[in-house]
Amino acid sequence: MNTRRYSFLILVILVLVGCGQGAAPVAEMGGTATAVPTDGSTPTATPIPTGVTVLADGVVQAARPLLPLAFEMGGKLLAVNVQPGDQVQAGDVIATLDDAALRETIANTTLQVSQAENGVAQAQAELDRLLAWQPDELVIAAAEANLTAAQTALENAQMSDAAAGNSLTSANVSITQAQRTLADAQKAYDTAFDPGREWELNDPWRADFLKAEREGATRAVTMAQEQLRVAQANYALAAAGLNNDTAVSAQANLMNAQQALAQAQQGPKPEEITAARLRLEQAQISLEQSHLAWQQAENALAKAQLVAPWSGMVLTVDAALGALVGGGSPIVTLLDTTQLEFHTTNLSERDLAQIEPGDAVLVTLKTYPNDPLTGTVVRIGLQATGTVGDAATFPVIIALDAAGLDIRPGMTGRAEIKDLVSSER
Repeated sequence: MNTRRYSFLILVILVLVGCGQGAAPVAEMGGTATAVPTDGSTPTATPIPTGVTVLADGVVQAARPLLPLAFEMGGKLLAVNVQPGDQVQAGDVIATLDDAALRETIANTTLQVSQAENGVAQAQAELDRLLAWQPDELVIAAAEANLTAAQTALENAQMSDAAAGNSLTSANVSITQAQRTLADAQKAYDTAFDPGREWELNDPWRADFLKAEREGATRAVTMAQEQLRVAQANYALAAAGLNNDTAVSAQANLMNAQQALAQAQQGPKPEEITAARLRLEQAQISLEQSHLAWQQAENALAKAQLVAPWSGMVLTVDAALGALVGGGSPIVTLLDTTQLEFHTTNLSERDLAQIEPGDAVLVTLKTYPNDPLTGTVVRIGLQATGTVGDAATFPVIIALDAAGLDIRPGMTGRAEIKDLVSSER
């Protein structure tokens, strides 16, 4: 009997010890769930709704991963507006590249847009004028007067050109005569200075005669040369007057006056309207291109500013002021602390059947032991992250409700997960 009693007691003790070594937190039905601290502190009782409750330790994590922020383009880092630990809001400018050249480009493209707008306005006004044409008696009268004046100017120019032509002919005749005179004088000069007549200088009767002949021949050649130069100069003057043909210019003015009168009487031609439409289309295309260039410059300037995509905390600053940074190189690392989750670290697979998304949760952080947080199970990890004894552990992700406390990623605590479905069964 004593042996049986001792065996039974030993069996009870082994069963109790085995139950106490279970890695998964204890599940309770109703009442108050007592969290068993892992650090040896005194357990605290937290009232939660009745039903099955699963306890698990865990850690606070940001719902979003760390976000390295970088410029899309490279440049010189002009300003960094944050430091590690700073809180930023969505849309805050975190850093700026040197944008002097970009701003100059915007100024130039803005001027181009203004000029293109003026071009469109002028082309539109010209087309409107042609389409709205109506005959104007005053304009027709002025065009007729201009035509009469142009005809008179052409007649005068033709008379002037005719006179210039006569002067050129006369000057040409004078050159011919002067050339003949020079030729005769040169022949007489050659005769007077013929070497074969040198003996005459030794003859007292012929010497004076030869000297007089030679002097006269020299004077005649010199005079003939001067007359030829004068004739050539007169010819050049007459030719210049003829080259400045006033009749050609007068004829062009007459044609312009005729066209102006025809336009005043008949209005614009179809081809003129077509050309005006084409000029308007070209001006509009130029305006679109200028707008596109301006928009591209604005976009480039916007890319010179690094903007926070959402609110959070600056975790690190990875570039120094004045450094040359490349596109895609991290400048700061942003941590979103506005959306926090509690991830369990030791929840046994034995308890997974008691948990599903939507279950209510109380989370007690070690930092705030007297201020439990409320939350909701949002999902259960697909893959085990470790083991407790002979059971695998799966992370349960819990969305935390706003609490007004300074909660930071990395804080640890315990979750009490309330299975609402089990409580309704």
